[in-house]
Amino acid sequence: MNNFFSPDGKIRPLVDHFNRVAGYFYTPDKNVCVDESLVGTRGRTAMLQYIPSKAAKFGVKFWVLAESASGYVHNIKCYLGKKFSPVTQLQQGTDVVLDLMRRSNLLNKGYHIICDSFFCSLDLAKRLLNLNTYITGTLRANRQMPLTIKNANIDVNETVYVRQGNILATAYKGRNGRKPVRMLSTYAHAASLNGKPAIIELYNKNMGGVDGADQLIHFYNDNRKSIKVWKKLAINLIHRMCNNAYILYKKNTCHMPIKSRLRFVQDVVEGLATEHLAAREDREGHVGRAIQPRRVVAIVRQIAGKTIVCQVAL
Repeated sequence: MNNFFSPDGKIRPLVDHFNRVAGYFYTPDKNVCVDESLVGTRGRTAMLQYIPSKAAKFGVKFWVLAESASGYVHNIKCYLGKKFSPVTQLQQGTDVVLDLMRRSNLLNKGYHIICDSFFCSLDLAKRLLNLNTYITGTLRANRQMPLTIKNANIDVNETVYVRQGNILATAYKGRNGRKPVRMLSTYAHAASLNGKPAIIELYNKNMGGVDGADQLIHFYNDNRKSIKVWKKLAINLIHRMCNNAYILYKKNTCHMPIKSRLRFVQDVVEGLATEHLAAREDREGHVGRAIQPRRVVAIVRQIAGKTIVCQVAL
């Protein structure tokens, strides 16, 4: 295997540009979420993943850090697959969260991360606490946790709490026939809100940032069929740039009423097309003036009793 080869080589400059610009123009609020996003494709690539729970099922996976309230994507990272991703001593979810937060320069600033059971763990919570960062997320049954939470045998609408310092673990059963929901938080308190633990309400309110951004992207999806995987990824990143731009527009505009997202996208397309068409017309006009029509001269010769006509352009 070539040690210098990377399957994301063609789009890495665009990903780096996206992260640099997204971090430069906006600082997210306190609540941010980390999740995965699948760009649907069946092209041939070492990055191809199969996730049956997603609509596309096959595609390339992005690790995404986004603001919970608006869905503004602050940092994104392409998953290269087991063959090309570096192996660390940490769990994959722990490594992804720490890497995204470090690349975004958001550690040691009191941010609150919301993530699902793939990322959340007791080890991650302890590491983030040492970096002055908080976390709330669901826990898988096979992860390390207090036995009171892991083996919780509770009735409907019953809650069990276990706290160790700043780390709070919770088990809650919402209805019959459902398994208890296990959650971990270093931010929430052991309290009830609307008949449910406050930690669950906090999670449900702030977890949808990445999924909301993906939903907005697919509303005006103009993808074309292509076997080139890098084209699919590049178009997806451009859509994310446009969505981030619209979020910035809504937060900073003085226009009343605020443009709809459709109108905003149309204005962006028209602005880019106008500049391109003007440049092309100027280029074609310059070429047209430079090239003058050529004069054609016919030369007639008699050779061995035959008439030969030659045309020469001067």
